[in-house]
Amino acid sequence: MPVTTPSRRLDLPIVLRELTVLRTVEVTPRMRRITVGGEQLGTFQSGEFSVAEFRTEGADDYVKIFLPEEGSAAPVLPEQHDGHLHWPKRPAPVARSYTVRRFDAEAGELDLDFVLHGHGIAGNWARNAQPGDTLHLAGPKVSTIPPVGADWWLLAGDETALPAIARYVEEHNGSVPLYVAVLVDGPAEEQRELPGVTWVHRRDGISDARLLADAARTLGPSTGAGWMWIAGEASIVRELRATAKQLGVTKDLLDASGYWRVQVGDGPLARVRTLRDKAVESLENRRREHA
Repeated sequence: MPVTTPSRRLDLPIVLRELTVLRTVEVTPRMRRITVGGEQLGTFQSGEFSVAEFRTEGADDYVKIFLPEEGSAAPVLPEQHDGHLHWPKRPAPVARSYTVRRFDAEAGELDLDFVLHGHGIAGNWARNAQPGDTLHLAGPKVSTIPPVGADWWLLAGDETALPAIARYVEEHNGSVPLYVAVLVDGPAEEQRELPGVTWVHRRDGISDARLLADAARTLGPSTGAGWMWIAGEASIVRELRATAKQLGVTKDLLDASGYWRVQVGDGPLARVRTLRDKAVESLENRRREHA
């Protein structure tokens, strides 16, 4: 089947919502799912503006959650305008991006999955969240719709990419072959309810990027016009870009997002690499949000 369209992006009105934690569940030892809900998942009046109900069209749609600074009781929030937000500069809101794992409009529930690594502000909030807690979030601002007519799909990423990958897997209609590779710490971090996933485990002495790229290269067909969706740590995404090229995936059929970055030291080469990765990530984010 010939490729008829590349991925396309839908702009959505961005809305700031105040929601309540309904429940939490430990999906794996390092992944915690937090379900939020509330009347503001529907249409409501925000100041002088009537705002739209929550909407998500793509598997890698993400929201921004707003968190209080350490020592503060409440977060600094942007201001709702008509279809967009005004962000104050001083003090600036503390915001982190998370993929929508599941949205059930009928039940009025939204799931967000948090990888509990390190002690960042979002991870600490997720680790301690309890039913009844308040969470402010905004988005999605953009939905990415996969291409129509690709001969195959290949999804690859680390555990931070799992919420989006899981949605792709669950919502896939079987119209094209789907290949999936996910890097996790070990068997305990596998989400085995997801069918058809190749689980790649970290190994001492071999970089995460090489492990996942080798698995993706093995899975990916060498013929046909394929679509690749890749996300995760910056060095992994960089290596997977090379894999996509080896598999003959064209630029218009590659969706790549660097979600986070390992700190690799303070030497000149490390600083150059960090600046390069930041530039690539910034371009990817602008393309995601404004294309």
